[in-house]
Amino acid sequence: MGRLLGWHTRVGDLGLRLLVLHLLWLAWTLRGGVVLGLFPACAAVQAVVRRDALHGTDEPGRGPLRQEFAAAWRRELVPANVLGYAVAAGWAVLLLDRRLLGVADLGAAGPVLAGLLTVLTVVAFAVTAALPALASHYAEGPVRLLRRALVLVAARPRHALLHTAVVGAVLCLYYVVPGLVPVFGVALPAYLSFTTLWGSGLLPAPARPAAPRPVPSHPARRAT
Repeated sequence: MGRLLGWHTRVGDLGLRLLVLHLLWLAWTLRGGVVLGLFPACAAVQAVVRRDALHGTDEPGRGPLRQEFAAAWRRELVPANVLGYAVAAGWAVLLLDRRLLGVADLGAAGPVLAGLLTVLTVVAFAVTAALPALASHYAEGPVRLLRRALVLVAARPRHALLHTAVVGAVLCLYYVVPGLVPVFGVALPAYLSFTTLWGSGLLPAPARPAAPRPVPSHPARRAT
């Protein structure tokens, strides 16, 4: 009975924290005028989720959640927008190609190109799903992060498929139960995404304990 009560308490605490993270995401997305605030807010959610998964919410010396989120948002203002809009441009090209393929008469090559485009779309979704967690764990530029995500999908297809299925399941759940979207928003998929990759053992352990410094000193890994 005590174990069941403890499990319910942990689930309740997690749900409340994800709700607060979602509200902070909304506030800081609007603070950046949506255009400049959306991707840094997503990155800030992922950064907080990562630290929760690695060190717990009651880590000694950890500041208030709002201050931690704000610091992450400011730190990610430029890199998150660069990465986010680069990925958005790639998806725009993919969707345009699919639209053109649907209206153009390519004869016998049409089905072949449609199949290739479908495979490319699935790979692109797997890469996109993994990018936020990788970006929160590594202090790297957009090109290296994209390469790392591609290597993950190509070299570890089973883990990449599991991770993609988890993220896709959350999106399907949001579609079936849209009332969950204003409650958990991007916080729930961010949490499940990082914990799935972290639990798979594909992400290296942090090089140093948590530190409140806004700029990571390690060239290839986020300060924790």
